[in-house]
This record gives sequence, C-alpha cells and structure tokens, in this order.
Amino acid sequence: MKTEEEETYKGLGDPTLLEKIDKLFACNVGEHVNLPQLVVVGDQSSGKSSVLEGLMKLPFPRDSGLCTRFATQIIFRRSSIQNILVSIIPDGNATPEHAEKVRAWSTTDLKTLDASSFARIMDEVRGMYGERIITDTYQVNVIMGLSSQQERFANTGSTFSNDVLRLEISGPDEEHLSVIDVPGIFKNTTSGFTTKADIALVRNMVQGYMDNPRSVMLTVIPANVDVATQEILELAADADPEGLRTLGVLTKPDLVDQGAEPRVVDLLAGRAHVIKLGWHLVRNPGQKQLSDPSHDRQSLENHFFQTQAPWNSLDKSRVGIEALRIRLQEVLATHITREFPKVGYYFRSRT
Repeated sequence: MKTEEEETYKGLGDPTLLEKIDKLFACNVGEHVNLPQLVVVGDQSSGKSSVLEGLMKLPFPRDSGLCTRFATQIIFRRSSIQNILVSIIPDGNATPEHAEKVRAWSTTDLKTLDASSFARIMDEVRGMYGERIITDTYQVNVIMGLSSQQERFANTGSTFSNDVLRLEISGPDEEHLSVIDVPGIFKNTTSGFTTKADIALVRNMVQGYMDNPRSVMLTVIPANVDVATQEILELAADADPEGLRTLGVLTKPDLVDQGAEPRVVDLLAGRAHVIKLGWHLVRNPGQKQLSDPSHDRQSLENHFFQTQAPWNSLDKSRVGIEALRIRLQEVLATHITREFPKVGYYFRSRT
C-alpha cells in the first residue's frame, strides 16, 4: 500500500468523456470547447485548501497565520509525452518589467508531481518564514513580489500577488482539467499582515475566477457558522444564478455546537438554503493530525462518519472526501457534455 507521501493525484474525470475530448483535440477543435476549471472558494480558515488537498492528494498552502497568498493553477493535459512544466503567469496589469521578469522564470526538472515535489515548489514560492536567500536562480517568492515575514511587519512589500503559479502536467494518463486554488476572502485586516487594499485585491481575484463560465465552484463553508451570513454564497449566486456550477461543501462538523446539528442535517437534506447541486460534508484533519506524518486522512474521516452521531446516520453519498470526488466527477462530466454542442456549431460556421 502506498504511503500518503507516495500518493499522487487520482483524477476527477470520466474516462469515456476523456476519450471523446481526446478525439476533439486530435481534430484540432479542442480549443473551441470550454473545458472545466475547478475552483475552490471560501473565507480564510474555512478549510478550503484542506478540501482541495484531500481531492488532489497534494499539500496546498495552509498556515495558522496566513494561508494562500496567490492563485495556483494546475493544468492536466492528455499527451503522448510525459512532461511537467512549472511557470508563473504575470498579473494582467503588471508593469512590462515585472511581466518580463515573471515570464523568464520556469522549471522543467520535475519528473513526477507527488506530494514531496509539490511541497518543495510551494515552500519556495511562499517564503513564509525567515530571511529570503536570493541566488542566481532567484527564489520564486522574490520574482512574484511577495514579502517576507520581516517585510510584512515593517509594512513593506506585498502580502498577496495577482501573479499565478502554473503547473502544467502532460502525459498519456492525465486528463483535460484545470484546478485552481485561490486565497480565501476576508473582511478584517491583521496588523503586520494585511491591509484594506489586500481585502479588495483578494475579493476581486476570487470573483474573477468565479465569474468565469468555465469554473465549477466548490463553495467551502464551516458547518459551525450560519450559512446565511456567508458572503461567498452571495458571490456564487451572482456568478452562477442558475446554480449549474456551484456545489456547497461544509467543513468542521466536529466543531458544531451540541444542539445545532439539525441545522447542518437540514442543509444536507435540501430542507434549508437549497442550492441546485446540493451540499456535501467533509471532516478535514485537525492541526494535531497534520503534525503527525503517519496520519491517514481517509481512515480518520471514515471513523468519524461511522461513529459520531448524527453524522453516522447521514446519506453516505453526502459525506467524506471520496464521496465528494465521485460527486465532482458527475458535475464535471455534465459541464463537459453541455459544451459539446458548441463543437457542432463550430463546424457549421466553417462550412
């Protein structure tokens, strides 16, 4: 059995649809189909990066002080040649000097994208702790303009970046899908870390991804808060008024106050705050489990949903990260199927 360190991404695509998409790309019309991008959105500390980590088997940025500081895009492509390319996409409003510096950085020395190699990339980019050592190759956080911890306390440098870290993974066993991790939105500043300008920057960044009709959104909300007060649901409703690409994910069921559980059960059963694609409940690892390298997320979660009332009485298709993976496969397949008629239109328009 593979350890968590050896575990790699298992895929979210439907094999039959992937074969059809392969044929479209072979006919050079794949670019005319808006293939989906999965975007996980929510407030800071909602557990969204942990959800994405559980789905992808990769350690996305997660920190008790400040989480994701930039958008990370992982693009999977089916190709006869195995290749991994890591690069940075500059902010569309960047100065020519910054854009040139950002585009000049890339790395192709990765053979596989496993948890260890992904963690090394993210640690290099984040530069969360200590002094930055600038070498001839430069650390990526310097190139993206992200501040070190010392610079943030001195109110210099930038806490967030509109540049995008892009990882493109090609190979015969990959799929046509883009997965994006974005910073969590927030309303209050933190001295030495964030400003009011950062609040607006992050909100605009997240909203831009949500407004994109390609985006299938996982809106992540802690189960121990009132969903009616969550701004992310309002943003999702504005971006997706028909509810065709918004799936709700509830986290932290272990922190729900005793007596408040029926409110969460009603959400999952579709009796409260109804969204078209419904709600799903996951139990992310806590800080204690994360500090233990031998912890097994799936075993921990399975034990919780098998033994803890009232969660052990819920529909099994509505709880757990593996059930969420299956649900996402269905949502993504439906999205792709909606795009197929556009291919016929493309051919008719050229005759």
